[in-house]
Amino acid sequence: MKRYLLGTIYAVVALVAWGANAQPFPAKPIEFVVPGNPGAGSDIFARLIADLIRKEKLVAQPIVISNKGGGGGAIAAVYAAQKRGDPYVIVSFPTGMMLTAPLRSGLDIGLDRFHPLALLGFDINCLMVNADSPYKSVRELVDAAKAQPKTISVSVGSPGSTSHMFVYTLERLTGARFNVAIMKSGTEAVTAVLGGHVHWSTGQMTDALPHVAAGKMRLLGVASQQRLASLAEVPTMKEQGLDMHIAAGRSFAAPAGIPGDAAAFLESVFEKVYRSADWQDYMARNVMEPVYMNGAEYGRYLAARQPEFARFIADLGLAAKK
Repeated sequence: MKRYLLGTIYAVVALVAWGANAQPFPAKPIEFVVPGNPGAGSDIFARLIADLIRKEKLVAQPIVISNKGGGGGAIAAVYAAQKRGDPYVIVSFPTGMMLTAPLRSGLDIGLDRFHPLALLGFDINCLMVNADSPYKSVRELVDAAKAQPKTISVSVGSPGSTSHMFVYTLERLTGARFNVAIMKSGTEAVTAVLGGHVHWSTGQMTDALPHVAAGKMRLLGVASQQRLASLAEVPTMKEQGLDMHIAAGRSFAAPAGIPGDAAAFLESVFEKVYRSADWQDYMARNVMEPVYMNGAEYGRYLAARQPEFARFIADLGLAAKK
């Protein structure tokens, strides 16, 4: 009995001491883990958000960028997932990568290993053709592919990417079959269209906009939920009878098991970033779809899209062998 009482007393003393010494979160630098190398889209996004947080003085600690590219996001995901309960490790994940990395790698880096914090908007995929293309609408392009399967060519940035999912979804919805050319990057995919090597391509708006502005490319459709404000003349895929929402969701997550107070603080920081004039201006300039989701909302969104991405990866034969 005496040993039990002593143990209880020691435990209480330890808890009191911890509470006295504990500092409000954050008490040290926060690490932003990026699933890409310096200069990649995910890297540019993470650095932009870190700069906005500093500018707005939202966190009284430095934010350190940690690039862990490779493995289709698996290297960054494994690193972050192993930091369970650590709120000082935040991973900057495009939505598609967060859902496909565990499927393609076969590693234990599924949604249950992370605590979603926020989604700050969607980089929308678009359907782009050369300015000299004879195709004036998505329907014309699809009809040509259905009339002569595998003769209409399309370039995509990498296997299993949102660009690849755009083509996969378009084929599944229409029955058309395209000749898919896999490139090393989104830049190469766009170059293939500009050079007349393929009939069309799909990528994020930032890949297409400079060439559209220069009169070298045309957009036949955007895979957003509604028309984009600065491209009001371009119809959505849904308006053209194709219910598609294909985009790179720009988001953040922490390892699972982080303290509730830290999670609430981080969510509030990202919400303030989204509401900031600088982020709103960035989204408008880059023709992003302005959608915000808090941690709970984003978690439900990911869970709802998970079966769709699982089928996509399985159908392409990209799922890891069990």
